[in-house]
Amino acid sequence: MKIAIFGGTGDLGRGLAVNFAAAGHEIIVGSRSQERADQAADTLRADLAEGNFVPMENVAAAEACEIAIVSIPWEGVEQTIPPMAGALAGKIVISVINALDFGKNGAIAKIDLPGGSMAQRIQQLAPEAKVAMAYNNLPAARLQHREHLNADVLVCGTGKATREAVMELTKAIPGVRALDAGVLANALIIEGSTALI
Repeated sequence: MKIAIFGGTGDLGRGLAVNFAAAGHEIIVGSRSQERADQAADTLRADLAEGNFVPMENVAAAEACEIAIVSIPWEGVEQTIPPMAGALAGKIVISVINALDFGKNGAIAKIDLPGGSMAQRIQQLAPEAKVAMAYNNLPAARLQHREHLNADVLVCGTGKATREAVMELTKAIPGVRALDAGVLANALIIEGSTALI
């Protein structure tokens, strides 16, 4: 399967890219420029030399993929998603974004987000995409080392078929079990729980 990852050099995006590539999926590394995409793909090849990492600019990556994973900082969603909205129409888009603020007392979940949650905001910005939320709470460092995690992933999203497709994809990550967490509105609860974890 062709999986585009936007934010593949961030900790979580990198971990997911390596695991899905190790399972035989083609990873399309999307970035704002071809140069940055090339650099990101090189970084991923250093983690998994045998992985199939194809660098592309964001819109081209969105057009070429079958499934997209958005793993960018939450502040960048408003600028990143709209140019790709048309290319993502009809495709599954997985948000792994947590809107968190970090202070001297630790992480705090953002409230009053546009749309209710980051996943719901992506659905607003790409209204014809099939948006799901998953993987938000996985330990990024352990993912990057492809450790057996013995962890659960909560999957919520627009439609049962979308959730089932994401749950099937999750089997590629060693030791991870996917659980159906219902409609996309539940993303608010799951995203916010990352601050506690």
